[in-house]
Amino acid sequence: MTDINIDNFFDLLSDDSDVGSGDVYIDFKNTPVYWIGMYKKLILNHINFNKKVVEFFKEANEELDSDDIKEAGEFVVYNRAWSYIQKIDINKKDHIDAIEKYCDEYLDISLKLGILFFEQSEEYERCALLKHILDKSQES
Repeated sequence: MTDINIDNFFDLLSDDSDVGSGDVYIDFKNTPVYWIGMYKKLILNHINFNKKVVEFFKEANEELDSDDIKEAGEFVVYNRAWSYIQKIDINKKDHIDAIEKYCDEYLDISLKLGILFFEQSEEYERCALLKHILDKSQES
């Protein structure tokens, strides 16, 4: 039986040849492109999803108030979408570049929907940021 050298075994598992090779790994979830994309996706997809959820619960239990279900779904979606878009700083070039990457009518619609939603609960600071992002998007 052969003795196993533990140091040699661990050397097989690590590849130090790439250390310092200049490779850079970016955590995509911490980029403005991701934040804007997630905001847009959540807002636009929630409309269809919310319709299906309301229909499902109405069929499952006729006593449930579909308006309450709809409001609860909107609250969750808009606040989750806000958790992404609030990270955007319109004074930073890479953030402006991300806005320009996603600028289209659908981003504008999702931003306008967000403004309307947060106006209802008088969260005007949120509305202001969404309006600034909308203005940047429309400038592009």
